[in-house]
Amino acid sequence: MTHKSMRKVMAAILSAAMLFQMGTAPATQAAVKVKLAKKSIVLTEKKSKTVKVTGVKKAKIKKVKWSTSSKKIATVKAKRKTAVKVTAKKAGNAKVTGKFTLKGVKKIQRVTLKVQVKAASEAEGKDEKDTPAQTTSASRNPGTNATQNPGTNPTQKPGTAPTQKPQVTPTRKPESTPVQTADPAASPSTSPAATTAPSSDPTVTETPSASQAPDEFQPVLFKNATFETGTDGFASRGSSKVSQADNGYDGKCLYVTGRTDVWNGAALNVTSTIVPGAKYRVTAYMKQMSGDTTSIKCSVQMGQSYPEIATVEAAPSGEWVKIEGEIEVAPSFSEYLIYFEMPNSKTADFYLDSVVITQISKGKEFIDPDSLDSIKDTYKDIFQYMGTCANYYGYDAKKDQLITPKLVNFIKKQFNSITLENEMKPDNVLGSKDLITVEQAKKLGYCIPDNYPETKVPKLNLNTVDATLKFCADNNVKMRAHTLMWHQQTPSWFFTRDNYSGSGVTTPDVMDARLEFYVRTVMNHVMDKEKELTGKAGSLVYAWDVTNEYIHRANDPTEQSWMDVYGDMKLQPSYVKKAFTLAYEELEKRGLQDQVTLFYNDYNEYDYADDIVKLVKFINSDKKVCGGIGMQSHLTGPTNPTIKRYAETLDKFLATGLEVQVTELDAEVESNNLEDQAAYMKSIMETIVTKQLNRDKTVNPKGITGVTIWGLYDACSWRKNIPLLFASGINDPKPSFYAFLEAAKAK
Repeated sequence: MTHKSMRKVMAAILSAAMLFQMGTAPATQAAVKVKLAKKSIVLTEKKSKTVKVTGVKKAKIKKVKWSTSSKKIATVKAKRKTAVKVTAKKAGNAKVTGKFTLKGVKKIQRVTLKVQVKAASEAEGKDEKDTPAQTTSASRNPGTNATQNPGTNPTQKPGTAPTQKPQVTPTRKPESTPVQTADPAASPSTSPAATTAPSSDPTVTETPSASQAPDEFQPVLFKNATFETGTDGFASRGSSKVSQADNGYDGKCLYVTGRTDVWNGAALNVTSTIVPGAKYRVTAYMKQMSGDTTSIKCSVQMGQSYPEIATVEAAPSGEWVKIEGEIEVAPSFSEYLIYFEMPNSKTADFYLDSVVITQISKGKEFIDPDSLDSIKDTYKDIFQYMGTCANYYGYDAKKDQLITPKLVNFIKKQFNSITLENEMKPDNVLGSKDLITVEQAKKLGYCIPDNYPETKVPKLNLNTVDATLKFCADNNVKMRAHTLMWHQQTPSWFFTRDNYSGSGVTTPDVMDARLEFYVRTVMNHVMDKEKELTGKAGSLVYAWDVTNEYIHRANDPTEQSWMDVYGDMKLQPSYVKKAFTLAYEELEKRGLQDQVTLFYNDYNEYDYADDIVKLVKFINSDKKVCGGIGMQSHLTGPTNPTIKRYAETLDKFLATGLEVQVTELDAEVESNNLEDQAAYMKSIMETIVTKQLNRDKTVNPKGITGVTIWGLYDACSWRKNIPLLFASGINDPKPSFYAFLEAAKAK
């Protein structure tokens, strides 16, 4: 072979080798797989950690790009090309993604790192080999001193919290996280959401760090209000108006306008969802527009108490300022609002954004309500009826109380009587002035008296009453009907002239006819419904509050009411007597006058006992039509009333020979202390029991026939402090519950 031929052969071999190498190169390159030394990390707020890249050499990496799903939770920074530094910002979850472009490889490789950030207060003393992150944050001010504000919705004066610096680093707003919702039958802490923090990424699994004790509380994201889709549950407080606005701290925000006082602002009602006894951290960004440096504040409204969460004393106008603090929730409350305000400016607008509320400690321990002793069983040999007020539909914490299975079971176990709190009062039955003709009314079975002078009749809404009666029939529970006549919660148009549409009040004669139509129609409807459900009228409703609070007839009446038509008739009101007479006649028609009792019902009865006795004597002056006196018993111990004065009132009412019932019992105490409330409630109940057991039966054969507690638990009470036997739910009995049971042993 010549030298030239040899060169041709060698060239061919070399070419083949090169072609072979080119064809196999992609397979070799594809074998390079970028990985991270860790798949997930746990950090503490303001700490950072570096995670190394593995599976590829630095020389092979052409380009790398790191990103985070939420810069507000964790930020990232490339460390050369072979590591990433993750810095924790605030509690939550994020996903870090790395995109790698390798030399000689067209396809981009991705790696992901799951990041869990814990609250700083939950991780003190933990060794995570973290380094402090370089951030500027506001000082925390726990602010636990509660002060009362003047007026209906007063506000606190700001405390002496250190000035907080604004933090203006723009970051991407985290996606909205759903707020926890509570089972209405129990305290919020029994909800699954109350123990498991929602994740911002469904692929992230939250795992505690190796140094964390297994039973240590994991922070729970309670609320993340970004205002990207609306007001996120925030409502106006006072005269202010809240609306969504652009140009927030990050994206959209909440705009608060129309303020006329310092306490006006934006409020979030968390009464039904926040966990009693737990600690929460609140962070938010506010921008006040007063034109000058002034203070901004975050507080809680809890009845008549206003504990502070945080204050920034010198917030500059027109700049976003971080406000941050912690609050320990009271063990018992009936109202809980978290709100933002400007305590030194009455009229300035402000913006609110990025409100994050995190539960950082465990709340109270709760009790299975099925394990509790029964109130009705405990008192069965003393009082015929032990009841509660309830709401069939209701709202907020009062919602669906006669529908929710857990609440229904609780009511059945604890009570044998219910009273509708509002849904049988005249404004609910009369509704919003839907007028029909007399002929239409008669076809509906309405009782239209012969002397009814008008052509129109209000259409009555008794659907809720019907549903409640069915509840009673299905669950073997009786009912107090509350109420037929009241100067409050009765629409003012019911008293106007000219077919309910005139400008002034009607005449007494016309009002007499309207009163007769209303009393007879409502009572007949109820008794007909009882017969339909059980086969017998009078089988479910055992007591009617015919007239409510006449003694207080001048106390905040509606625009037009009974006294505007008839004048002030002092303690001899003919129309009250007429209402009892009409109701008694309806019972007589069905032979129920000895089975169903008609009551006069009033509050502060210990201050007006003598007047109540005189009123009832007038009602019964021609015939005994009023068979009972209802003592509402909205008490504030230890002085309003004293135990002695309450006992004297019972004596006066028992001396009339009429039935006596405690119809709306709740008891706050001046100290707002649970043990004091328990002691006062026990003393009241011991007094009631003693009076019943030791009464003169020749004077009063029946005596005290029932006790009704006005609400299931504090969170759904009309009063603002600690008036009832349960606190946040039916699984949260207070000392007063056990004291109430203990009082049955009195002699």
